[in-house]
Amino acid sequence: MFLKILTFAAFLFSLGMSQSHLAPVVDLNYELYQGYYDDKYDINAYKGIRYAAPPVAIGYAPRCPQTLNSPGPHKPGPSGSEDCLFVNVFTPANKTKLPVMVWIHGGGYGQANGGFDPSPQIHTNGNTYIIVTIQYRLGAFGFLSSADLARSGVPNAGIHDMYFSLEWVQEYIHLFGGDPEQVTIAGESAGGGGAMLLGMAYGGFDNTALFKGIIATSPFLPSQWEYDGAVPTEYYYRFAEKLGCLTDGSKVNETVFECLVSADTVDLQTASDYVSTRAPHGQWAFVPVTDRRLIQERPTDHLLGGGGLNGMRILSASNLNDGPDFTPQNITNEDDFRRFVATTYPLLSETNMTNILKLYTIPENASDILVNSDGVRSPYSTTNSGWAYGWQQAATNLYAETSFTCPSYWLSDAYANKRGGKSWHYQLSVPPGQHGLDLYPLLQPTDIPDTSMDEVFRAAFQRIWGNFVVNGDPTLSQEQIIAADKGNIIAAGSGAWPQWEAEPGYNWMLNVNMTGGTPTTTEFIIGGVPINVTSYLPSSDESIPPLVADFEIAEGSSWEGGRRKRCQLWADLGPWIKE
Repeated sequence: MFLKILTFAAFLFSLGMSQSHLAPVVDLNYELYQGYYDDKYDINAYKGIRYAAPPVAIGYAPRCPQTLNSPGPHKPGPSGSEDCLFVNVFTPANKTKLPVMVWIHGGGYGQANGGFDPSPQIHTNGNTYIIVTIQYRLGAFGFLSSADLARSGVPNAGIHDMYFSLEWVQEYIHLFGGDPEQVTIAGESAGGGGAMLLGMAYGGFDNTALFKGIIATSPFLPSQWEYDGAVPTEYYYRFAEKLGCLTDGSKVNETVFECLVSADTVDLQTASDYVSTRAPHGQWAFVPVTDRRLIQERPTDHLLGGGGLNGMRILSASNLNDGPDFTPQNITNEDDFRRFVATTYPLLSETNMTNILKLYTIPENASDILVNSDGVRSPYSTTNSGWAYGWQQAATNLYAETSFTCPSYWLSDAYANKRGGKSWHYQLSVPPGQHGLDLYPLLQPTDIPDTSMDEVFRAAFQRIWGNFVVNGDPTLSQEQIIAADKGNIIAAGSGAWPQWEAEPGYNWMLNVNMTGGTPTTTEFIIGGVPINVTSYLPSSDESIPPLVADFEIAEGSSWEGGRRKRCQLWADLGPWIKE
């Protein structure tokens, strides 16, 4: 190992780095790890640490095999490695007993990786906590499920990976200066969904053993079938068929599972991608299931039925327009809308559909303009947005609410109702407000030019997260508010932003937005259809109002013309939509 460290030092020197840029060696008992020191942020970075095995941690690890989900004849080939279970640790230099945030990446449980640098966020918060980014198995590698698989394998392998990484943090993070008693898990989209499921893991009986806080932004909740249900079983056998594991003859002495285990990794990646990309638009073939052990219930049953919860507090969130990327762009009338809903949730009855239409029908006098809702007055996101209007927007908003927004409400309710629990909620409403936009201010360095979210917004947003991780409370201090030289962020302050209460009429949330600026149009391609969407940028024209941060308190149950009522409908329909 000493030779490995010397070799690594020589490697850095060859890249123009002196040995003064080496971070301290960390002995994890099963191996020594050498990171590097980032003097820009005063942070030691250790990349590519195996959950429980060797090498030098200087570069991001291979990403897990990907479900590329990009239809067409020119789709790139398989990518990633099955040897992908790594964590990356970013820790302020020369500090100990620091709180820890564990970041779970999104990507529909089929894409993306943990290879990004969160150092700007840590630095904005005064280098007061550590961030650990993790990787977990994706697609069929992480979420293949059936009764056949369960006899010899483990359903929800990807969630088990997340859980195991948290156990690793408990055992080893003190060696990097972290405090295992102060852990917050955080994630966006599927990462937020994973955090939600970890809050429910093993019936919630871990309590605070692995973490105390959760940050879940746009937590992705697809239909969560029983592990041996018809849908995951169908995808299991499609996967096996693609690999030739259902063929008579040559594989006659193998079970289907044994055949899958013995298959070539590139063939497995290709089959995983093939099956997933043939799921309906906005759906994935390989997602978490109710396995009755790690994940014991559907989320609506568990969260709203008083099930146990791991952790004590939550900061949940969604975006203004979370749905466009996942909705087919061909919905022009009620029949199209009904087909979309029936395809997404095939168990719905005609009575169910009637109840859905009562809350999502487009009135005859609805406007046909592209305009984002302000949440408190018509037109609401049920009929209009900066992306669509009419029945197209009804479907887009429905997908956003069922898959991202209502799960964030249910999480808020669950932790608000937990004895001793605390809950805060926000919505990011900066146009165009698409899914994933909230990652931009989290990862934005301090020295890049102004964009649609300026430095005041960026700093306040990152401090909201940092305060939650460090203090267990996301509200901004008076000093943090005074530091803003423009804009209006007072609503995020301590004493101004109330906790979310589960009782309707008291679902207090923070609406974070920007106002002013000059409109600019960007083309997005969704399902092969170009859509021109407006956002706002700074302008040198003094006649145009400046682009500034604008935060306000809102009430979530009445938001968007009664979102609480629609979320209650989806909770009631949980047995049919499997959420």
